[in-house]
Amino acid sequence: MPSRHPRIQVPRDPELDRAIARGQALLGPGTPASQVVHDLALRGLAAVEAEAASNNRGLDFLVAVADGTAGLDLDSLRTVRDRAWR
Repeated sequence: MPSRHPRIQVPRDPELDRAIARGQALLGPGTPASQVVHDLALRGLAAVEAEAASNNRGLDFLVAVADGTAGLDLDSLRTVRDRAWR
């Protein structure tokens, strides 16, 4: 179908074929492969962005722990194992 948007070429290798098949199983067996690839690309981007944001929050927390500004009682955490097995 003609589109006003430029097209890209994507090699259809076995991994992509498996992803398309799995996507069609979720989106509906009649879903065109191009729509599946489009939807997977957008959802994949959202997942990659969410992972990056999560990683950044984790790094911010680690820096706060190292700086002593995380609000953790580090002395208590250092002895937690000893206290847990009393």
